[in-house]
Amino acid sequence: MKLRPSAVLALVLLALVPLSHAATLEFTWGDPEKFRDIRASDENQDKYQANVMKELEAQFQKEAGKLPADQKLKVDVTDLNLAGEVEYFHEGFPNGLRVVRNVDFPSMKLSYVLRDGKGQIVKSGDSDFSYMEFNSGIQILQGAKPLHYELDMISKWYKRTL
Repeated sequence: MKLRPSAVLALVLLALVPLSHAATLEFTWGDPEKFRDIRASDENQDKYQANVMKELEAQFQKEAGKLPADQKLKVDVTDLNLAGEVEYFHEGFPNGLRVVRNVDFPSMKLSYVLRDGKGQIVKSGDSDFSYMEFNSGIQILQGAKPLHYELDMISKWYKRTL
């Protein structure tokens, strides 16, 4: 069987189109002013907060990509506590320095609703989770992504919960 050039082109283009396997994510943030810790140390607070929220929301979107395409996940983050604490008494860091110790683990509170393609609730609830073992074991942090502890925490929440 011989295919016409237009049919071959159509098949090639179809192969290049990514198939959607991701659930739809509806994501909202509560009031960051009331969050336990989303403080900047070395940059403008508003810019830092926006970057943190953008990165964490992107991680939720990445994880939603592992859910069936017909599902819809709604997430509302109501609290965030980043790993570490901003300390203001370190020489050379007049705006503070985020110091991460074993007791300063990240945590998050959120509510979620996962619906199937027919709108029926598959799973829902309120989650108050943390990543207490974030700093255990041998870690190679060279070249680590900012917020890597928080990103790992979100991935672990998805695996445990959804």
